[in-house]
Amino acid sequence: MKKILIIGIVASGKTTLAKRLSQTIRVPWYELDSIVHHQTPAGQLQARYQDVENDVQMDERFRA
Repeated sequence: MKKILIIGIVASGKTTLAKRLSQTIRVPWYELDSIVHHQTPAGQLQARYQDVENDVQMDERFRA
């Protein structure tokens, strides 16, 4: 399977583009923010770099 990597600065529309593109060409998309960050009880996103499980999940998804 071919993959598309969308890169850009914060709030540049990467997620919106990925969702629309995935619907148009009918391929799955993976929001990396949900893998790399988690929501705190206060509702803010916090990085979880030390979470090895996330690294494994990301690696498995991109090797497919």
